[in-house]
Amino acid sequence: MKLNVNKLLCPVLLPTMTIFLLAGCAPTAPNTVHSAVPSPSPVQMATPEPSATPSPAPSASNSPALYTFGVPLEESQSSQEDSSFDDAVFLGDSRTEGLQLFSGIDSGDFYWQRGMTVFRVDNDKYKVFPIGGQNYTLIGALSQKSYQRVYIMIGINELGYPVTSYETGLAQFLDQVIAIQPNAVIYLQTLPPINDQVARSSGLAEYQNNDNVNAFNQAIVRVAKEKHVVLLDTAQAYRGEDGQLPADLTIDGCHFHYDKYSIWADYLRRHVLDPEQYTASREYALTNAHSSNETTHVPNLAQSEEPA
Repeated sequence: MKLNVNKLLCPVLLPTMTIFLLAGCAPTAPNTVHSAVPSPSPVQMATPEPSATPSPAPSASNSPALYTFGVPLEESQSSQEDSSFDDAVFLGDSRTEGLQLFSGIDSGDFYWQRGMTVFRVDNDKYKVFPIGGQNYTLIGALSQKSYQRVYIMIGINELGYPVTSYETGLAQFLDQVIAIQPNAVIYLQTLPPINDQVARSSGLAEYQNNDNVNAFNQAIVRVAKEKHVVLLDTAQAYRGEDGQLPADLTIDGCHFHYDKYSIWADYLRRHVLDPEQYTASREYALTNAHSSNETTHVPNLAQSEEPA
């Protein structure tokens, strides 16, 4: 639901928010050439058509440097001011709820729902976003206004599904977002890790574990490259040396302590892609998509993590 209640409601909600946020990780159910006959007369051979070659990358003299899709965006030279979030929208589940309520970001629009999944974003059974007296799905709500930035983190509630199902659903979701917000820079974020031990003691489902989180994050990388959107490795900001979410950062193994959502906000402020660079990169990638024979390389986003 679209909320902008940080300043007014946070003091009242803090004592009870732990109970509500714990519900955010609730379990969900679950691609003959016939040779010419010899002739005594000379035969004129057709001149072969030149094969298509990739368009050259724009030169630095007249275009911004290109961003490589599928590679985590590097830290920006300068931090983004919170006022720049005025034309941004944040889409997600209960973790995004925490981002709105506790991170310190007090501008932009937030559309989150506890238990939200990629399978519910355009499902009429989940018209849970009231706007102007009418309820909308997540996709419907997103279509009500034009944005310059779209931040997406979704997937923690889907961990019980096969990774292929999640990847297909995420790709379809991105197609819709791109169609609805063609002028926006779209940021797709990796999922921060879980603390397996705390999650088990908090009663979270067994499938909500870091093995599944890592598999889903690899799918996120593939989708970001395929759909030519910016990849933010937000998980990096919360990943301990052992690959786990540190126990002192979490209330239940999945959600963060209220004062730790600022880590997420700081990461977003420091990782910003210039809109012109984004547009030029997408145009170049789309132009050369069919002429490239590259094999997709998925970077290891959790090199330090040991198997759970």
